[in-house]
Order: sequence, then C-alpha cells, then structure tokens
Amino acid sequence: MDPSLHPLFRPIQMNGTDRNTYYFERIPSVSLMAHVACYWESGFIPHEGERDQETISVPARVLPDGCTDMLITYDAVRSVHSYAYCGNYSHPFSVPEASDVSPSADYTFGVRFFPGGAYVFHGLPLEGFTDMRIPLEECWPVRLNELQERMAGTRTFEERVRVMNAYLSPLSVQTSTYENDLMKNALHRIFIDGGRMSVSELAMREVVSERQLHRKFAEWVGISPKRFSEVVRFHRVLGSIHQGHTLDGAALALNHGFFDQAHLIRQFRKFYGETPLTAAKEHRQKVVRFVQ
Repeated sequence: MDPSLHPLFRPIQMNGTDRNTYYFERIPSVSLMAHVACYWESGFIPHEGERDQETISVPARVLPDGCTDMLITYDAVRSVHSYAYCGNYSHPFSVPEASDVSPSADYTFGVRFFPGGAYVFHGLPLEGFTDMRIPLEECWPVRLNELQERMAGTRTFEERVRVMNAYLSPLSVQTSTYENDLMKNALHRIFIDGGRMSVSELAMREVVSERQLHRKFAEWVGISPKRFSEVVRFHRVLGSIHQGHTLDGAALALNHGFFDQAHLIRQFRKFYGETPLTAAKEHRQKVVRFVQ
C-alpha cells in the first residue's frame, strides 16, 4: 500500500453523536501510514444527575467503510483487557447508547487499518473475517503476549498510541511487489473515479482478468471490487451531504454517477440504513451539539 492513497479516501463514521461518550483519533507513525488509517478510542463520560436526553434521537452508526479494526476493550470492573479483530462490515448497525451504570474507566482502543492494510501484518485472506469479530489470538498470534503486557501498563490514549506504534512497526509478512502494486493501483483508480468504474473496466486497465481481480480483493480487502466501489461511492455521497453541497436528490444522483434518484436512495440505504435526507438531518444535529 501507499500513504498517498489516504487523502483520496477518507471514510466517514458517525462518531461523537452521544455527549455521554468521548471519541479521539490520532494518525500513526510515518512508517505505518501506508497501512494504518488511524488509532482511535471511545469511552464513557460520567455525568452527575440525569442522563442527557438530547442525544437519544441520534444513533451512533457504524458504517461499512472497507476498513478493518483491531479492538482492545478495557473492563474497569474486572481490570482486564480483551482483544479482538473485526473484519469488513457489509451492512450498517447502531451502537447501543452508553449506560449510566458503565464505569467511567471503560474504553475501547482501536487500530483502523486502511483497506488492504491489515493483510501485510497477518497475511490471512480478509474474506474470512467479513462481518465477524473474533478473538485476536485466533488470527494475530505474532508477539501478542508482548502487546498485552505493554498495553496493561498504559493509562492514557497517548500512551496506548505509542505502544501500538512500537508494536506494529517491526511487524510485516512477505507480500509480492506485483500484488502490492496491483492493489495500490486498483484502489487508486477506484478512489479517483469515486467508485463509479465497472469491474470489467478496472480489470482491463490493470491488465488482469476479472477473476484474478476478485481473488486479490478477497485476500487484501475482504470484499469484492464491486462491493468496495459501492462503499467508496457511498462515502463520497455522505461527504457531499456533510459538506452541504446539495440536498437535491436528483443532483446528488447525477454528480455521483447513479442512474436516478431511486437508485441513489437504494444504494445509500444499503450502507447507512436510512435515506440521504435522514443522514443530513442527523449531521446537522451532531454539528449543533458540537457547537453547544
């Protein structure tokens, strides 16, 4: 992979919709930027008195984005960390709201791997992890004990970022230059075209068969090139909505290469769970709460 791809694809997650939780992000060290999109952390913020009822109407959505995540969850009651790996999610889902009884020290620290990024660390076909969350030791046995020991001693998000940078930097599996270049070029074409290019044209431009392209995407990304292109186009539409470019469905459909407004809405629902109009409303509510 190549860090120059990152500015071309910045997927959007609906984090920060609940005042009862916090959410941080940090970029990785320079040596990891080709593979890791960011480190992130989410946790519970205790509030005295009654729960903030304003946040109930805006769900925290997890949206398909072509990325995979390593998750480290801390349970303050038992003083233990649990480790998991999440593959690509093919459908959106909502995260339950924070509970008033959750310990304030609970948190989840995550490593979000850029599409194709995780493969260079564990070398396992990502299609086997799609829509799955599995214990990390079942797919990531390399120096896991060392990571667990170091992470147990951390107290802050910044400390966890430093530990993960040090852990991931020396790790990699052998991948062929040809495969790496093929995936880098294919992702670049998809990003530049906003996910509108057909699989047949993409394969033709990369001088490979469609079957070979499907096989490499299954290994490196975990979903088909068509599905990944749909995800990229969805995030382009969501980005346009958040930037306030237009709420006109016909214009959105035209700008992003959909057949018509009905086609746009069907595809958008597939990855957001609601219509573009609902997405715009939820974004406005999020912005208002941030300003307040």
